[in-house]
Amino acid sequence: MTKLTLVAIMAAMAVSGQAQTCSRDALKAMAANYFKAVETHSLSVLPLAGNIRITENAMEIKPGDGFFKTGGKSQFQRSIVDTERCGILTQAVVDETAAGKSAPVLMAVRLKVDSGKVSEIEAVIARTGDFAFKPQGVLDTKDQDWTTPIPAPQRRTREFLIGQADKYYVMFEDHTVDPGFAAPCNRWENGTYTTPKGDCSWKDSVMTHPRRRFPVTDVELGATAAITNFRDDWLDVHVFKFNKDGKIELIQAVDGPGTKGTGWPYDK
Repeated sequence: MTKLTLVAIMAAMAVSGQAQTCSRDALKAMAANYFKAVETHSLSVLPLAGNIRITENAMEIKPGDGFFKTGGKSQFQRSIVDTERCGILTQAVVDETAAGKSAPVLMAVRLKVDSGKVSEIEAVIARTGDFAFKPQGVLDTKDQDWTTPIPAPQRRTREFLIGQADKYYVMFEDHTVDPGFAAPCNRWENGTYTTPKGDCSWKDSVMTHPRRRFPVTDVELGATAAITNFRDDWLDVHVFKFNKDGKIELIQAVDGPGTKGTGWPYDK
């Protein structure tokens, strides 16, 4: 075996070792395990990486703490899946018991998977008293189609989906910016329906938002999720669903409590 051949084999092995297999089904199964861990208050069903990092509402917690102690049964889930970046983001309505009282919460949780184990968990949880909080409104949208893939010839790139979704935030500052809304476009903020005329544009007061993160983009479904601090006031997740024409037709938002920052760097 020549030295050149040996180097080529070692390089191929290194690339193979870095590659990840992140199928849609595997990522969805991992999300299901997360909610099972919440319901059972046991992490035994959720494989965690040694370098696991977990935040809830931008605050870092230890495995098994926080919502893993107070959370209960999930009433509803919808997910977008990023097989390229091995991530999944799920919007959910979940029961919670705290201080002896039980009530549903609305949440968005992001999981990052490395080598078959969860390395990142980022949860944004909205509770009673948070902006426009109405979990029943999300339950009422259970029949929305967030599962049918966009036909392959009509799928937009990751860059396109993120770029158009980012224009949504710019629109609040510059009303001439057009993110490309479908007609109709419908939006729910923490379960509250905010577009009775089917128009997601904004022409009222000027608002500025800090930089956005787009950690999960589902090219197959035509969806992307933005995480930021809305108006630099409260923790915010917006999930944008595009139609086959590349227009934003649905927006589901989870708005958590007031924070500064999301708890994660912008490349996460």
